[in-house]
Order: sequence, then structure tokens, then C-alpha cells
Amino acid sequence: MPEPHPSRRTTSFGWLEVLEEIDGEPALERLHFDRNGRSHVHDRWEYVRVTSGTGVIVSGDERIDVKAGDAVDIPPHTAHWMETEAGMDLVLMYGARDA
Repeated sequence: MPEPHPSRRTTSFGWLEVLEEIDGEPALERLHFDRNGRSHVHDRWEYVRVTSGTGVIVSGDERIDVKAGDAVDIPPHTAHWMETEAGMDLVLMYGARDA
């Protein structure tokens, strides 16, 4: 695993690092899940790449089994969360806002 980024902070699911910001908002993040996340929404596209581990990404009514190397695109305004039993690492990139 890479060295911790200076932005690392503890979360309810594990930890999160903001690797890049654009106009003061996260554009690229690295997340580690020790526990399941919670349902939330964004007003931008979220592009998820699983970098290690396994789990489930829930996006709207869809449950997507994922493993290292998988990618999932989550549309704006879609309730979503991540679940894991054995740990999972992700890189998230945020895209354009919904018009």
C-alpha cells in the first residue's frame, strides 16, 4: 500500500484521502473500507476503480460484486454505498455535474 497522503482522515468506514482538488472540491480520492459505507448522493458523476480487495457497490437498485481491477460509474443524484467483509481499496474520480 502507498504511503499515507497528508490529507488522510479517518471515516466511519475506514479512511479517505483527497489526492486532487479542482476549485476547492475533491476531484480524485483514495478510500479504504474496513466496514460498510453509508448511503449518500453526489451531484456529479463518480467513477470508481477497485484497487484491492473485494466487495459490493450498491448504486440505485443495483448491487455490483467487485474485485481489484473492476470499475463502476455512478450517475449523479444516485444513492450509493460500498460494502466489504474483508477490506477494499478504491480510487474515485469525480466528473461533470449534472446539468
